Order: sequence, then structure tokens, then C-alpha cells
Amino acid sequence: MIAYTSSGLLFMVLELTGSGRGLLRSLMNLSTCILNPTPPVIAIGGPTGTGKSKLAISLASIFRGEVVNADAVQLYEGLTIATNKVSESEAAGVPHHLIGCFPPAFAYCADVHKYKAVCLPTIDKIRLENQRIPFLVGGTHYYMEAILWSDFLTSTDKPDSDDLDSIQIPADLSECYTQLQALNSEVASKLHPKDGRKVRRALREALLHQSDSVNNFLGQPSGQNPHDYPPNRSYQPRYPNQSLFLWLDCDSTVLNKRLDARVDQMVRSGLVAELDRFLTSYFREVDLRDNETQSPVDRSHKLDRLFNETYSSTQDPFTRRGILQSIGFKEFADYLALPPNSGDRDTPGGQKLLAEAIDQVKLATRQYARRQVKWIVNRFLKRPQFGSIPVYRLDTTPTLHSTSPDSWDHHILAPACRIFYEHMVKVGNWTDQFVSDFERFRTLLGYCPSSDCPKQCDFKPLLKEELASPLICTACDNRVFVRLADFEAHRRSRSHQKRVSKLRRREQMQS
Repeated sequence: MIAYTSSGLLFMVLELTGSGRGLLRSLMNLSTCILNPTPPVIAIGGPTGTGKSKLAISLASIFRGEVVNADAVQLYEGLTIATNKVSESEAAGVPHHLIGCFPPAFAYCADVHKYKAVCLPTIDKIRLENQRIPFLVGGTHYYMEAILWSDFLTSTDKPDSDDLDSIQIPADLSECYTQLQALNSEVASKLHPKDGRKVRRALREALLHQSDSVNNFLGQPSGQNPHDYPPNRSYQPRYPNQSLFLWLDCDSTVLNKRLDARVDQMVRSGLVAELDRFLTSYFREVDLRDNETQSPVDRSHKLDRLFNETYSSTQDPFTRRGILQSIGFKEFADYLALPPNSGDRDTPGGQKLLAEAIDQVKLATRQYARRQVKWIVNRFLKRPQFGSIPVYRLDTTPTLHSTSPDSWDHHILAPACRIFYEHMVKVGNWTDQFVSDFERFRTLLGYCPSSDCPKQCDFKPLLKEELASPLICTACDNRVFVRLADFEAHRRSRSHQKRVSKLRRREQMQS
């Protein structure tokens, strides 16, 4: 019998005589499983502009990986500049999946469930067939959560009608629809907002389910802190012990300057021309489809409908979903309403609209970055450790603030490699077969020794008022609120009331 080690594992080669053959075959099968463990799923998230795609590509080049997109607007064809899709040169030969895979017309029916339907098989193929590591990267953390936890957005049983009749709901139908969107966006997306009977019943069902969940949760045996096990969190990781979340973060002052500069660069790169081309093509398809049933509509009216429609359940081609949610569309609405070749855009008034649009894009981008951070904190960290996925925060501030070409490797890439290696060793799932560039890997580990490995983020308890989060205001561009108090304050605000009134007037005019 000969003993030797490979990748830290001990194997025995038995003499091929008698019963030793069967034992040898068993050991060979076992060693194959050990030497070829199922690759993990590494998620990379954080606010826009922090270098998520760059990190995913860098890691995929070192660890035999492939990149899977988790950005909702990058799923659609077109608008490369507006959606910040990676270029072929930036991809550096790393396979990318789910980028530009949906046509824009698919926007009215695409949602997180459609994304899961295409993303999960893609990840399985990368891991099981290709034996490579999928790096799930993007800023739509809602989609990412649906992939990482199998019990996120699960369906419920149908309640009894007697229980439903006892639940009080708002008299106003639009208010009912707004609450339903916050409680169960999946059901709301399948209903027309003016279908009073179905909307009210669905809202009662959602409220009843929420009440039952909280009651069951608060009725746990004594000794268990109810704030440690909120009913509105997921507890079944889809890839247990085989997934982790790398959170790229940055000081807001540094990031805001970077985001403003990126918007200016997008405009210089042809953002306006790209939006014009996309809208021309988009409206042409709509006109051809509706030529026999709809009279021609001028560009300004089309844009008004396109940028102000908020109900996501209607199958109106002008519904602003999917790629039409891209930052830049709504903000440029007034400027894009001016015909491209009429000369109106070159007038002082046109240039003023352009400058205002650019400022609005910058503001919207900064606000979006803050919301992305809030989602990570409130969904991935404000939860019990049970059923969680390890989260590691990497501060990109020194790198984004530095002019040194080595800053990225030392402050971001090396710690990310160390985190990945240490975590896989800890859970017993490490193999050298994950590595495709050993020299680069060893160099990066030298930059970040084990003693300097970033620590896993701590999980935080939820307050009782956060048990029903997140809350979503569909009237105000699907703004997400984690605290009920903030949601109620927003609904009482003047801006919200004006928005609701405007939408109601538009409904009456179009009905």
C-alpha cells in the first residue's frame, strides 16, 4: 500500500488483488468527489460605481470563473452606455451571461421570477457542467436575494373567505393597489390596478398572511428573542456553505464625485444619441404593431406616457419597466421630447433642458447608490445569523481616491482572494482546481496575509417596526422604505400627494 497527499488530502493505493479492487473503486469514486467539489457561488454587490464588474472579472480570471449578471436593466438589449454594460475589452475574455438577453419589448412582463427562471439554470450549468465558479454580480440586490435564498418570494396557501371578510382595507382602490405592491409585488404584477374585486381580495390575503406570520413569530416559545427571527427574512440558502457575498462600499463623498464624473463621461460618449436611437426604434415597433387600432401619437405625448406610467401590471407598451427604468430615461424626458433634427435642442431653452437633465441624472444616480447600500444593510445584515450568508465588506475608498496603479490589487483584489480562500478552507470546500492563475493567486495572497483577512460583517437585530419591511411606494417610482414610520411620513408628504393627484388625473384623461 502506498500513501501520498494531494491538495492536502490523503489517498491510499491498494494492491489490485481480491477484495481490494472493490475498495479501490470506492476510494477512487470518493477521491473524485473530493478532488472535484462543486464550485461555490460568489455574489458581488454594492452601490453603483464601486467596481463590482471589475472585481468579478478579476476574480473570474484567477479562479476559473464566469460572470452572471444580476443587474435588472443590463438584462435587456441596447443602451450600452446608459446601463453601463461591460465592453468586450473590459470583459478580458471572461464569459459573461444574462447581458442583453431580453428584448426591450419583454419589459412589460419581465420580473424577478423571469430572472430566476433563466439565472438558476445558467448557474447550474456553470457549476455542474462546466465545473467553473459563477460570480453573480450586479446592483439589483432584490434579484440577487432571490437567487441566493430558495425561500425568498415563496407562495402561500389560499385563506378562507371568512377570515378575509374580517380584514379592514382602505376604501380608495389606488391605495389598496399601492399596499398590495408593497406586500406582494408578484400578485400585484398580475392584476390590473382598476380591477377592484381582485385587487381588494388579493390585499386582504396578503394582510392575512402577514398577520399570521407575525402572530406565529411572536408566539414562539419563551427564551427566543422575536427580533432574532423575523418572518420577513429568508432562512434557506440555496447553496449552503457554498456562497458568500462580497460587498463593495465607499465613502459617500468620494463616491458621489466619481458618479458625477461618470455621468459626464457618459454624456461625452454619446448618451443622448443612444437614447434617441433607442426611442426611435422603440416607437417604430409600437406604431407598426398598433397601426390598425391606434391613431398616430406625437413624440411628446408618447414620451409623457412612457416616463409617467407607473402601474407595472398593465400590458401597455408604454409601461415604464425593464430597460425603461434605466437612470437617464425619465430625467431626459423634456429634452428628448424636442425633435432631434429640428434645431430646438440648440436653442438656449434646449441647452437649459439638457443641463437640467444631466444634473437630474447625477442626483438620481447618487440616490440610487444610497438605496443599494440600504438594501444590503437592511436585508442581508439586519437578520439573524441562522439561515444567513456570510457578508464581507470591502472599502473601495482608498482605491477610488488613489492614483496608484497598484491600489486596486492591494486594497480590493488581494483581500477578496484571501476572503474566498479562507472561507472555502473553513467550510472544507477548497481545492487547487479552482485556481487558473497560480502565480497571480500566490502574489495576491502575499499582499493580504491571513492575519489581515477582512472579518465577516456582524448581523444586526431588527426593530419591531421593521417586521413588515420593505415597503414600496409605486406612485413615486417604486421608492423602497425599510421603516414603517418613514413610509407613513412619505405618504403624508406634499410631493407624494401631488404625485398621486397627477396620476389620478392622467388616468381619468386616458380612460
